[in-house]
Amino acid sequence: MRLHPFPLLILSLVACRPEPAQEAEMEPENAGGRAGQALPEADINASLEPIAGNGNGNNTAPDDERPRFVGRWATVRNLCGRQEWRVTENELRTAEGRVCRFINVREVDGGYDVAARCTADGPERDDTLQMRFSSVGMMVESESLITVGMFRCPD
Repeated sequence: MRLHPFPLLILSLVACRPEPAQEAEMEPENAGGRAGQALPEADINASLEPIAGNGNGNNTAPDDERPRFVGRWATVRNLCGRQEWRVTENELRTAEGRVCRFINVREVDGGYDVAARCTADGPERDDTLQMRFSSVGMMVESESLITVGMFRCPD
């Protein structure tokens, strides 16, 4: 006598089904006391990300965790590598040697407002940098620096 695998499969699935009381415990609204909160969507590409660092040999925050303004910028694309602005999470340095050290970075619609202390043609002074983004680059406005449109330089 030969057994068919299909009925055995059905029986094994029915046997694994949790009791109704167990199902209530497993529902998202009862998990961890977070009533009514939706669980985050799973990232199907998460396993493809590097485990430590951002893949560039150091352990800085991955690009998607750093503010969008971090990087090298130039007023004209062909000035990358020669006359570029360098912006980190803590400061901005222009190609001309002006420096703004960030005191507080606040994300706003379209970019960031950055409270900073800048040195530009004189003693340090407090300033607010407004960094706004478009599909082609970043606009920087402040009292200490010129208002300028920038293009991101390639890494």
